[in-house]
Amino acid sequence: MNKTIRSVLCLVLLLAVMLGATWGVNALTAPIVEANAKALLGDAVVLYDSADPAASELTVTADTVKSIYRDDVKQIFTIDLSTSEGYSHGPIDLKLTVDFEGKIAGLELVQNSDDKDLGEAFLPSFAGQDSALGGVELVAGVTFSSSAIRNAVADGMNALAENELITAGQKDADQLLAELIPSVYPGLVNKAGAIQGEELEGSGVVTKGYKAANGSGSAWFIQDGENAYLGVADFVGGVLIFDLEGNLVEDSALMSAVAELAAPVNDDLHEAQQKALARLLPEGAELQPMQLTGLANSVTGAYYVPTGDGVLYAFVARPYGYANEVMELYYVLDENGAIVAMRAKELILHSEYFTSYTLDESSYRDNFLGLTADEYAGEEALITGATMSSDAVDTATRDVFEAFRLATAN
Repeated sequence: MNKTIRSVLCLVLLLAVMLGATWGVNALTAPIVEANAKALLGDAVVLYDSADPAASELTVTADTVKSIYRDDVKQIFTIDLSTSEGYSHGPIDLKLTVDFEGKIAGLELVQNSDDKDLGEAFLPSFAGQDSALGGVELVAGVTFSSSAIRNAVADGMNALAENELITAGQKDADQLLAELIPSVYPGLVNKAGAIQGEELEGSGVVTKGYKAANGSGSAWFIQDGENAYLGVADFVGGVLIFDLEGNLVEDSALMSAVAELAAPVNDDLHEAQQKALARLLPEGAELQPMQLTGLANSVTGAYYVPTGDGVLYAFVARPYGYANEVMELYYVLDENGAIVAMRAKELILHSEYFTSYTLDESSYRDNFLGLTADEYAGEEALITGATMSSDAVDTATRDVFEAFRLATAN
């Protein structure tokens, strides 16, 4: 019994000694940790902390902005950024420093879940830029990651500008027009918003253009006096003009200027598309090309098909899939807009490199049959283990439904 009591007392004493030692270590190291933290931040004060936005001095709406510090001695702002919009959707953490003149002093990549190399020039290209980021270009082959980083930095710069801590930079007309393309003509860009196409020379008021890699049309930059416009020519040469706010503009002179430069219709592509569609139609059915009354983005072929039993509408869509390569999908809709046939030239690009996806093509296609635009939810396009292909099929399907709406609007 006495031995048990002695053992318990020994344990209590040992625990007391350990607690005392821990307290002593903490007492000694706490000032050191605090000093190191202060040295790291210098004389910076916290202006914004996403963990406690209500207690922050600033109003910040972007989720990518995690914290903002101000250092009046060094005359810089330090911004912690985090985004998951890269290729892998894992975290990409950045530390951005901006001087009081509104110019980027440095950009550090703290953590990157994407394994693709951004190259040596990308991060340094941010140095000296204002909030317009006019001198920062996306990295070819790494557009998702470089776009995610650029967008996060833009969020950080905008947070400073919106809180009147710096003066916002001014974007030139070309930059504003390039940023307009994803919203009015997504068929020219990939999911990251990077242009997929060949740059073309302009003439007169049309300064330059881009021919879409998927054959859906072309976009043209216009400078008419002090006014800038974006001209878009579809796959059969129809032209639309947009102002910098994305509003349609009726200007026959500008439309004619774009039409003269627009890439000629690719007859070989259309012939191949018609042959593929014919396999989905009743024997002997005639495909009559249609010109749509607007843009259907990835759609590169639209046809009116009269049959003995009524009318069908046939479409080809060519969205960007894995590695920004063009996929090709074929759809036939009835006069009510319901899908009666759907095929793909190739659903999984580079299938020899992928083993994790699950796909029964026959059952997959059957999921689309009978669906209208109102009934389509997007989940029908999902291919487990093949996100890029799934996104491409979803884009194609939505664009085809829009093409049907445009085709039957008149």
